Amino acid sequence: HDDQIVRAPVVSAFDLLYREYDQSLARLNARLRPEDSRYKSEQNAAQVLRQVLSTSGCHALMVHHQVKLNQVASPNTPGLTDRERAFMARASCDFVIYFRVGKIPVGVIEVDGGSHDRPDQAARDALKNGILAKSGILTLRLRTVESRIEERVAEFIAQWASPTQDE
Repeated sequence: HDDQIVRAPVVSAFDLLYREYDQSLARLNARLRPEDSRYKSEQNAAQVLRQVLSTSGCHALMVHHQVKLNQVASPNTPGLTDRERAFMARASCDFVIYFRVGKIPVGVIEVDGGSHDRPDQAARDALKNGILAKSGILTLRLRTVESRIEERVAEFIAQWASPTQDE
């Protein structure tokens, strides 16, 4: 089966999930923190988020990991179904972006591994997406097979970043 492996020139933070990753990712791998998550994919996303949030313009923002969905979106949000409310009580969000002042959630980042292709997980993801959309909270889903993770996270966070002053 090794003859079917295609070498992709694009390097992604999620390439660290594979045993033979590009050497350019060694520095990122060294900065991963096991305490961020038991999943290496979420450790990668946490490190990318730390890097993005440390840039100028992002100091008003903060991130929390594994937050219960009913703490991010209100069960009293108009238009939620009973099924959505029940789901909220047992679901959580991988990463929630907040403004430091007021602690208002503005965005959610979900890291989707291979299990997210299964119909049951895809249905739960769709349910979560709908709840967050009804609550006015933007969602970015990062699939572990995708590239440009750093750029996509930076673009997502930029929506709430303060304009930087050119000096």
